[in-house]
Amino acid sequence: MARILSVEDDEHVQHLLGRALFQQGYEMHYAWNGQEGWEKVLAVDPDLVLLDLMLPMVNGVELLQRMRAHRAVKDVPVVVVTAYGDDAQMLKEALQALGAARFLRKPIDFQELIRCVKTVLASNPRLPARSESPSARAVRKGGVAVDPVLLTVWVDDKPVGTLHNKEYSVLSLLLGSPGPVSRQALMKGLGYRAEQDAALKQVVHRLRASLGEAHKARIRTTAEGYELLG
Repeated sequence: MARILSVEDDEHVQHLLGRALFQQGYEMHYAWNGQEGWEKVLAVDPDLVLLDLMLPMVNGVELLQRMRAHRAVKDVPVVVVTAYGDDAQMLKEALQALGAARFLRKPIDFQELIRCVKTVLASNPRLPARSESPSARAVRKGGVAVDPVLLTVWVDDKPVGTLHNKEYSVLSLLLGSPGPVSRQALMKGLGYRAEQDAALKQVVHRLRASLGEAHKARIRTTAEGYELLG
């Protein structure tokens, strides 16, 4: 299931966007201003961002610039949704130069939105197909294995899911260590600053969820960080 983050300060538009995409089976997350949007981009690790431009606190252009400058989220596709009309061609070109995948105008045609989202996600290398058995290139520790290309994870040779980039980064560090990995090392691997410990905890929480209820205890919390019990 793809994760979509909608950054929009209009409550009515946010509700309509969320309902339309939730009905398509997407996991929806929401932010109501640019600063919250930036924080949730880092915490949620979305597969796609729907971005309004006229946002309080941090505008949409600045948020897009921040994303493209940050190693952990620079490749997340962004669809700009704005009330600017046909006379905004220069703005559209500038946003595309910053890496915006698409540019949709308000009022929103929801069928067009759904088609756009499906097209962008279909070309997103962050969402690879899942293999049914570990490949020769899979990295293992005990009963846990992950394919570094497909990002598919297996437990006891059974596929349990496909990881997002941040979960994979954490799991690969845990797989490569014979013992615990410190929080500092994990945050460095994610491109996080020292004060972003809460964001690391969210990534670990999602990684445990990806392993499934029966196996989430394989990631053990230690005094200094985390350890994978293969």
